[in-house]
Order: sequence, then C-alpha cells, then structure tokens
Amino acid sequence: MEFFRNVKKRRAGVLVSLPSIVSEHSFECGDIYSLYPLCDWAKDVGFSIIQLLPLNDTGFGYSPYSAISAFAIDPLYISLYKLGQNIKSRKREIRFLKNHPIRIRNRKLEIIRSIYTNHLKEAMLEATYFLEKHPWCYSYAAFRLLYEEFNGKDWWEWPKEFLDPNFAKEHIFTKRREDALFWVYLQKIAYDQLSEVKTHFEDVGVYLKGDMPILTSRNSCDVWEHPEFFIMNLQAGAPPDDFSKTGQTWGFPVLNWEALEKTNYSWWKDRLSYLEHFFHLYRIDHVIGMYRIWAIPSKDTTALHGWFHPQFGIAKEEFIKEGLDPKHFETLGLIHEFIPNHYIFYWDFWKNEGYQNLEEEIKAKLFPLSELHIEEEEKHWRESGEKILEIFDSFSSMIPCAEDLGSVPAFIRDSLFERQMIGIDVVRWTRSFTTGEFIPEELYRENAISVLSTHDTSLAMEWWKKEGDMESKLQFFFDRLGKPRPKSDEETLLGLLEFVFQTSSLFSIQLFQDLALGLPDVLEHPEDHRINVPGTPDHSNWTYRFPVLIEDFASDFQRNFAIRKLLLESDRNT
Repeated sequence: MEFFRNVKKRRAGVLVSLPSIVSEHSFECGDIYSLYPLCDWAKDVGFSIIQLLPLNDTGFGYSPYSAISAFAIDPLYISLYKLGQNIKSRKREIRFLKNHPIRIRNRKLEIIRSIYTNHLKEAMLEATYFLEKHPWCYSYAAFRLLYEEFNGKDWWEWPKEFLDPNFAKEHIFTKRREDALFWVYLQKIAYDQLSEVKTHFEDVGVYLKGDMPILTSRNSCDVWEHPEFFIMNLQAGAPPDDFSKTGQTWGFPVLNWEALEKTNYSWWKDRLSYLEHFFHLYRIDHVIGMYRIWAIPSKDTTALHGWFHPQFGIAKEEFIKEGLDPKHFETLGLIHEFIPNHYIFYWDFWKNEGYQNLEEEIKAKLFPLSELHIEEEEKHWRESGEKILEIFDSFSSMIPCAEDLGSVPAFIRDSLFERQMIGIDVVRWTRSFTTGEFIPEELYRENAISVLSTHDTSLAMEWWKKEGDMESKLQFFFDRLGKPRPKSDEETLLGLLEFVFQTSSLFSIQLFQDLALGLPDVLEHPEDHRINVPGTPDHSNWTYRFPVLIEDFASDFQRNFAIRKLLLESDRNT
C-alpha cells in the first residue's frame, strides 16, 4: 500500500492522551470523535503523525497500561455524537483539569444500553456477527460481565465455578446472552468508529500511531483465559538504579515465551492483527522486555530480589567446583535457588553485610561466579529478542517503534540498530556518553523519534524551570546557537520546539501540552498539566483534561503560524 511505503520520511507529530482532548461534540472527556478536529488541525499546520496512548479498557482502574483486556477498546472512548446522540453534560467552558472516567463511562453505558434495548434484535445480530469475526471478544464479554458483577474483584477471588473460563463463557452466553452481547455490541461500535478514523486519516494524509503494552494486568481476561501464557509466581519490574534504590515492581505477570511459542505466538498475532485495523504505526512499550525482563517474586514489594529472565543461572556443580556450598550463601541472602540446583545472584549482593563479612579468599571465588555466564546469556537474550521482533514483523504491516528508554544494554542497543528499529530520544536525557553534556541537533540518531517530554515525564516547561542546571540549559539551547536568551515562557518553549524539530531524527513527535503556545496556565503551571507521575497511586493519574476545546485551540492563528513556521524551517511539513 503506497500510503504505508511513504511513512519513513522526515515528519513531525503530536502525542495525545485521548480523554484529555475535548471537542465541542465530546461528552465530558475526549473520545474517538475528538480525533477528527485534531487531525484537521494537525494537517493544517504541518503535522503528519498523531500518536495515541493505549485505548484499552481499564475497568475500574485508570492506567491504560494496566487494562483488563489486551484487545478491547474502552467504552469511554465511544463517541455518542457519532451515534447520533448529541448529548452534552456541561458548558462549553472547561473549568477543571480532571476527568472522572468511571462516572463518564457509566453514563455512556446507560445511554448506549438504551439504544441497545430499543433495537435489541438488530443490535444482538450485529454483536453476534462481530463475535464470529473476533472470537477474542467471547472471553472478554464473559469476563467483563463477571468483573462488573463482582465490582472489579480479582478474578481468582471469584466463585469457584467462574475460575474455569470455559465454564464461565458457556454459562454467561447461555444464561445471560443478552447482557453478554451488550459488551460485544460496545466493542463493535468502538471498532467501527475507530476504523473509520483510520480511513479519514488516510484520506487527508496523516498517519495514526497506536501503543501496544507488552505486559498485561494480572486481573485481566487474557490472564484469566490463558494463565499458561504467563508465569504467575513472578512479576515484572526494573532493577535498582540511581532513581530508585529498591527498583520498581509493576505487578504484571512475566510472559511465558516458551508457552507462547508452542502456539506460534497466536495471542500476539491476534493482538497485532486487531491493532492494524486502527493504526499505521505502533509503539512497542518496554521493547527491552522482548529480550529479557527483570522478574521478581510476585509477593515482593521491592525489586531487590529479582533477576533477569530468562536466565541460565549458576549450577550447583559450579559452586561445588570452587569448593563452595550454595546453601550457605543462600542463607546469607546473597543468592537464590530459582530453579532446582540453579542459583541467581541478587542485585548488588556484594554490598550485603553477609558478603562483606566473608573471608577474602571466599569472595575471590564467589564473585566471579556471578559473572560466569554473562556472554552466553547476552547472546541468548539477543537471539530470543530478535526472533520475537522478527515474528512481530510477519504479523503486521504496521511500522513498529521501540520504546528503548532507560538503561539499555549495549547488546540490545546494537540489536535494535541493526534491525533499524525506530527508537526514541528524549531531549533532556539525550547526552554524550563521555561528557554527559547535551548533544547538538545533528548528532541525534536518524532512525529515532525526538521528543521534549513523554506521558511519564514532567512537561518541557516544568523540566526547564525546576530540573537540572538552568545556566547549562541556557548556554546550550540559546547561547550556542547565537539566539538571545528567552525573556518569557513563550520564548523558552519556542526555542525548545525549534531545537527538537531541527534534530536529525526521522520523526519528532511532541506531547500536545508541549505545543501550548499562548496558553499562560500551561506555560506558567506545567505541573498541573501532567498525565502521569510514575510510582504514585493509579487514581491520581490518567485523568488529565486539556483546558481548551480542540476546536478553540485549532482556531488560534498566532499559534498555528508559529508551529507551521517551525515545521517548515525544519523540513518536517511532509
């Protein structure tokens, strides 16, 4: 398809959290209809990519990265206006920066339920036809109905008979078919609306980029139906680093790639095939996890006792060969028998008091064991990750983009480079490996996306004002280029946008809030316009609402002129 072949050109784009982008025809929060005025504005000023955060159903939760289905679109995003229900629940003026997604979703469900009930025969036929074409919706509908009935309680705490998904599906679709098909009907509506958006984008020459989390909530229909695809006694996370001395525990079960391989990765194939109905490109969240992932016992509250999975480990015989008894060091809390007769060394084990108190002769024998299989494990991890990514390429014609932030091991960085995977470079973190200084525009990776902020970071202006040394930032982003130092927030943001668009990166995609020229509240109080603060409670995030209707934002001549000029000068207005 010619449209796909043309994507890899120098382009600029916008990243949005869909519920935050409210239109004149939205019901309280942004929805699928919001993408039409957003697309028209983007095209007008020269953007040709719009990137969305995940749209998956979050149930009673808030984070789109912890959804109850890897497939289902959240009914929150269904446009009532597109359904002919021009219902508005508030005034044109946006007074608050927070949505109430559960309340909004419930109100939408009431309205769509009445449509469903009033046209029951036709609606059930439509849902049944959709179910036949998309069998994943069978388990989703049964799970969603039970999830609602038990008020979001974890599925393993449901009545015993519903722990068997096959029994549950048969029971629900036999005894409560009308209710089950309502959840299918919702997915059919969302599918129709979002696939129509993709067609509209193609007509006007804008690409739509989706987001695919690689991890799945433990309390999801996917884990409920296919526990064999997950290692249930482990959770994914990140090892300790400069930002967190105890690491990160995410709670998501670790993927069982061996079990997935036995099915020819059918679950992944189905996911990618479904996403392709809506998107031209997609972001692989935490692509490092395709190679290896930090696995932690599921009951642990810190990541200190984790290890890179999969791992060969050190065999009992290898300890004995050195005259060491592994059980002794396990008692000291230095190692862990993660599979029979094979041990992993805990992160920073050498800092442990038990290690420090060992005799030097013992240390000299023990420490080298911790590094014994590094080369062969890295080779194995690289081969495994490349195999998975190769298979993903065969499942879809969408262009994959790798979220390769954080401490990326050299072997993974080399692998992604050789595979020509499009990565991501965040300006504030993109620095010289040798000097630690910011790097100039022309030294950015060509096969990457340059950004000022992500959904997990502070906005560009908050970073500018509150994080790092101001003088070094002024010298690099202004003095170095011979530009006058900024006298206002507006001039600062313009300078940062000019820099990021001028980078040699293939794409430059900016968070919507970082384009808020002319909006004093966003510029002066950027901390109030953040989407997510990692490590804080779920309900305090993911509810952000942009303070201006998208139609009003799009009508500002001065802002449009400034952005259009930046994109023209950076040759990104493809």
